Amino acid sequence: MAKVLPFKGIRYNLEKVKNISDVITPPYDVIDDKAQKNYYKKNPYNSIRLELGYQFPDDSENENRYTRAACHFRKWLEEGVLIREAMDALYLYEQQFSINTTDYTRTGFFARVKLEDFTTGRILPHEETLLKPKADRLALMSECVANFSPIFVFYVDEEMTLDQEYEKVKEAQAEIGLTDAMGEQHRVWVMTDPKLNEKITSTLENQVLYIADGHHRYETALEFYRQNRDQYPACSSILIYLVNACDPGMVVLPTHRVVHSLPDLDLIGFRNKLEEYFYVEKIDSQEKDLSSLLKKQQDAGKTAFIMGTREPALYLVVLRDNSHVQDSSPEKSLAWCSLDASVLQTLIFQKILDMSPEKIADQEHITYTREDAVALNTLNHDAQLVFLLNPTKISEIIKVASAGDKMPQKSTYFYPKLLTGLVFNDLKC
Repeated sequence: MAKVLPFKGIRYNLEKVKNISDVITPPYDVIDDKAQKNYYKKNPYNSIRLELGYQFPDDSENENRYTRAACHFRKWLEEGVLIREAMDALYLYEQQFSINTTDYTRTGFFARVKLEDFTTGRILPHEETLLKPKADRLALMSECVANFSPIFVFYVDEEMTLDQEYEKVKEAQAEIGLTDAMGEQHRVWVMTDPKLNEKITSTLENQVLYIADGHHRYETALEFYRQNRDQYPACSSILIYLVNACDPGMVVLPTHRVVHSLPDLDLIGFRNKLEEYFYVEKIDSQEKDLSSLLKKQQDAGKTAFIMGTREPALYLVVLRDNSHVQDSSPEKSLAWCSLDASVLQTLIFQKILDMSPEKIADQEHITYTREDAVALNTLNHDAQLVFLLNPTKISEIIKVASAGDKMPQKSTYFYPKLLTGLVFNDLKC
């Protein structure tokens, strides 16, 4: 079903860029102003100039962050700072990382993948998108006619068909190797063997691909293709990172909710309404392993949250009956209604706290964080309520996507992020 293709990627010339760490970045959407400045300072060829250039007050239609990115891209190619692969290739990408003292390795590869409209069922989303980020990425793509950062997708192969092939490739020295600022190790091997690449691509022919990260860029690529397919036929395929959902390094982290700035929040009244839908049990505020407490509930098939209040107090909040979510969202699938994030949004944020979907989307009263301690610490400042969640399971993502639904925002956080700058994709050829 999915058309996966080797391609002549564009990479940094390691004879001219001696230290690859100086030119790579995380994805553009996790880079704040301070980090942007630091990447600019690191190296004049840092990929930040392509992916997230500076904006200036006097920018115009003809001179702006997107035109400057295109200029850098062309110049670096002319100077030989960037070079094109001599042969069609797939790019094996290994990330080694740790979470809470547990070590993980995730292995996937970069390829071109033929764009598919979501209606074909061959590539499926699980997340809603916003107009502003898509407009930004379309402007960049239109000027540069290239993909600088890959879209992250996964497929399901319980047999782990390609693992042995990957291990053989890893016996050779990697073309790219680096340790990032987080201490995570990244290695890339360039795979040019036609027989190996044919085996990899043919293995994926009958696979459905699920977008893990990069929904905005994928929809942008679809729009760019609609506008430019006659001029740039190659833009029918885009840069994608593919990984098996069964890979032991496929990690999804939770994203916690912090509620703030609600006018006239009555905690006693809120608690009373909450108990109409949930069992609410006060827990020891000194409880250290809140994530294990939540996972125990998840393993038992229950939807549960840890709620923090300003009292200060912590509560275990467990859903009584999922039928209330289904009644409130009859247009949604059972898979969607069973999500922790859906339950929280539907019953607590919308029904009890009376937040409109628009206010939730605009993050008017909600902020998000991955760290338990960071979330709970906000109660000492501006937060009124904090909700700690279990991470969404990959099986849940598959069920929701297959049902044609989109999860509430910030339902998934695949970790670690993919680096930008390892390989680029030219959409002109």
